[in-house]
Amino acid sequence: MKASKKATVVALAASAVMALSSCAGQPSSPGPESNGLDKLPIRMNWTFEAADHPWFFAGMVEGIYAKHGIELQPQEGTGSASTLQLVASGSDPVGLVDAGTMMGGVGKGLPVKSACVLAQRNPMSVIFPSGAGISSVKDLAGKTVAVTPGDSLSQIFPAVLAKNGMSEGDVKMVGLSDPAAKQNSVLTGASDAFLGYYTLQLPAVEQSSGKDMDHLSFSELGVDTLSMAIVTNTAWASQNEELLGRFIKATQESVDFVVANPEKAVDHFIEGVPSFDKELAKKQIEATIPLLHTKATEGKPACLTEEADWKETQEILADNTGLPVKPLDQYYTNEHAE
Repeated sequence: MKASKKATVVALAASAVMALSSCAGQPSSPGPESNGLDKLPIRMNWTFEAADHPWFFAGMVEGIYAKHGIELQPQEGTGSASTLQLVASGSDPVGLVDAGTMMGGVGKGLPVKSACVLAQRNPMSVIFPSGAGISSVKDLAGKTVAVTPGDSLSQIFPAVLAKNGMSEGDVKMVGLSDPAAKQNSVLTGASDAFLGYYTLQLPAVEQSSGKDMDHLSFSELGVDTLSMAIVTNTAWASQNEELLGRFIKATQESVDFVVANPEKAVDHFIEGVPSFDKELAKKQIEATIPLLHTKATEGKPACLTEEADWKETQEILADNTGLPVKPLDQYYTNEHAE
């Protein structure tokens, strides 16, 4: 039975309040509710103040999850690393996590696995003002690039340089611990560019500053990694295979809805996060949709991944972050996405 939009928005608001009041706390265990739906919490990688995960909101408002017998309960997160820890500990059964972060966790023995990769192309990029005289990676030579030391962007960037015949010594990298400081550094002219996500930071900076921005994406520069994955606690997944299967199928349908109805997806996101700017949500959703597939998965169902893409991601991370090499099937399953 399709849930009403009003009820869904109320549920979204309640989930947000729960997440904000106890972001790291353990949600109620999944189980059948009085409405006949199985309640399923999902811990996001970040707060709701980013429109790069519109599938969940659209699926809730459109009643897609309810059709599959699920009352989805998105919970705000504080980063992929913390979300991964919550899933690994069993505090949350399911989480949205950067695939590379998850692979690092598997390398350390965490009991987690990907059941779906939503963003299969990575939005990592070098972002700079338009008119900065940067049109290729070679133009970064001698330029100052603001980075956050230790984050995934800064760890992958050396591979981008090497792929294009450059070294870290060719670029002046300035470490700034606060991500917002990277953006301000560029806007004030202290740095020429910063590392960020062209789906999120680029349109947000343009809106806040009024300046036109441009970018060089890591993927277009020859270094691409799988990005945003739905990760499960392996013990929970083995005990809830039927529920997990319904959840992945509902998410695939929700993705298809967003791709076919991007304008409605914007409205649904704003219904769930009314404080968010609608025009910014539109730009972020439009930028996120093209990340759903790699060349190997184009035309295939959302979530479904190819072994070659996992292998490429593993090789990049092993070469640049010291990721221990594990059998690829320890990282993911396509069982519920096929």
